[in-house]
Amino acid sequence: MSVLIDLLGALMIATMLLLMMITFQLQLRDTADRTIFAAQMMTHVQRACHDLNGIIALAGIKMPTDSVTVVTADSTVFAFRTFWDFTDNCMTLNANTLSMELEADSTSMYAPTGFKLNIIQSAPILELQSILWLENLSFSYYDINNVFLGKQIPDAETRKKIYSVDVNMTFRRDPPDIRAVPLRTRVQLRCHLMNRYLTYIP
Repeated sequence: MSVLIDLLGALMIATMLLLMMITFQLQLRDTADRTIFAAQMMTHVQRACHDLNGIIALAGIKMPTDSVTVVTADSTVFAFRTFWDFTDNCMTLNANTLSMELEADSTSMYAPTGFKLNIIQSAPILELQSILWLENLSFSYYDINNVFLGKQIPDAETRKKIYSVDVNMTFRRDPPDIRAVPLRTRVQLRCHLMNRYLTYIP
């Protein structure tokens, strides 16, 4: 009888150890999934910031110093002129207007996990689809001395003074585990209109 009790006890201990190992393996897998997911999100955010900074840096190419390079300076819309053609990746004889704003279509395929940033030069620039999963976007404007000019600048004379833009973005992505909360990453990016700096005459 005692042998049977010992066997049952050993079986219970073995079962508990097996359950602990299975639980540990599942926790390891969940942790690995969350880590990979977070790393992919950060890679996405870094690439989006790199692309956005590169675009804004080319604002004002070949534009006269006293011209109005920034044509729209709003809290949610930023548009500028440049002689660089982003679509064909070359210089043009005529100035192009390039605008960027958050897509506001709730029926978009990206809407459940955040919107995409529309970058338009007569038509959306398709190769810049990396800037996705945006939940919020806002712009703030600064002059050559980093003095804050405002979030909405309707008059042309003040828009001539814009030399840098703060882009505030919130990226949102739903995790693989439907029980987990969405991953949000907030970024504040200072983008300089580098060609305006190059032509600056004090």
